[in-house]
Amino acid sequence: MGVSVAELLTGEYRINGNRAGNMLRSKFYVCPVCGNVIHAMGQGSFHCCGVNLPALEAEEPDQDHGVQVEKMENDWYITMDHPMTKEHFISFFAYVTADRVLLQRTYPEQTCALRFPRMGSGRLYACCNHHGLFQVKLGR
Repeated sequence: MGVSVAELLTGEYRINGNRAGNMLRSKFYVCPVCGNVIHAMGQGSFHCCGVNLPALEAEEPDQDHGVQVEKMENDWYITMDHPMTKEHFISFFAYVTADRVLLQRTYPEQTCALRFPRMGSGRLYACCNHHGLFQVKLGR
């Protein structure tokens, strides 16, 4: 029928006006139960483990979540001085440009450092399992 279940249940019908197409409109959703990460090219309605997932709102890094970005050869070298314990850690980094997304999952008890190939201007996201999503703009 071309109508989502959520629209049927609410009684609202919306025509899809294809608002996607630019990866810089990306949204991230993280399940608080199992830790699944969902990437969408725009706003969506997602559920995991019986929980409705709200889109994470990206903030500028604070002093406890400062992201250091260096150019290293043809890569971005990213580091954070952040705890990586089983209780408090950075769960993923994502490098988003107008046409690509690179997502790197990180795990407790690893170092909080990684490299992404430079693909032009974009945004770097870091997700703390306690404090949410942080973003930094990347140039060329």
